[in-house]
Amino acid sequence: MKKLITIIIPSYKSGKLVISHLKKISKKINIIVIENSKDERLKKQIEKNYKNTKIYLQKNIGYGRAINFGANYVKTKYFFVMNPDTIIYKNTLRNLINVAEKIKVFGSICPDHIENKNKKKVKIVEKNKSLFGLTGGAMLFKTKIFKKLNGFDDNIFLYYEDNDYFRKCILNGYDLYIANKCFHYHKKRNSSSAIYKNIEEKNYFKLISGWHGQWSKFYYHKKYDGYFPTLIKNVPKIILMLLQLNINLFFNFSKAKYIYFKIEGLISSIIGLPSFKRSKFDRKI
Repeated sequence: MKKLITIIIPSYKSGKLVISHLKKISKKINIIVIENSKDERLKKQIEKNYKNTKIYLQKNIGYGRAINFGANYVKTKYFFVMNPDTIIYKNTLRNLINVAEKIKVFGSICPDHIENKNKKKVKIVEKNKSLFGLTGGAMLFKTKIFKKLNGFDDNIFLYYEDNDYFRKCILNGYDLYIANKCFHYHKKRNSSSAIYKNIEEKNYFKLISGWHGQWSKFYYHKKYDGYFPTLIKNVPKIILMLLQLNINLFFNFSKAKYIYFKIEGLISSIIGLPSFKRSKFDRKI
């Protein structure tokens, strides 16, 4: 296993979850942690107790870019990406490698969701030509193919990075697969695994998430469907959000602020600004 696979864990203020994984994963497997919050305490703890793990502290460069950064240090044939809040099971990695060795050429192989375990599926692995059913929280890559495709889009800071990569695979003729006999559980799907110091920081992350959700969605559709078709589809959304903003200014200021961030993110993407918004609580490097 050590010569075949490396695990990459992109993290943002998720030190406790990362450590819980390192305690359970075999010490014979190489692990790379990219910590996007400059957690010096986590770095010292990992370097002291987990010799099979390399940790790199980064400014908050985002999920996709963190994976790209980690992939530069991968020396094995495959690497497996998992969120800190993703759970994998005893034979997940071994079964994924067995599938990968049979397929040989692929864009990505994702383990199935644990809730599908009792569903009757004859095939061990299935092609997945749409983006549905795949998960960005647990993905196996063949290192050479990932690098050949230039990994994730560095322009995307948060959200849609996995959709973008999967779509790029399909367009370049690399099939995507779901392995039916190995499983994962993403216990906080569509939410953050970060541990915040206070409610203000948590609430601000929600605002940032709204901003990037809109920025990335427009960027993604513009990239593949064209600028003007995407713009036309978003005009009704802009009008609706402006109406919601004005109404909530009088009745729910917190919601109005969230809507404002969403509008700002969408407009920023429309006019071609980069995904620049970051949390004011991020530590600078």
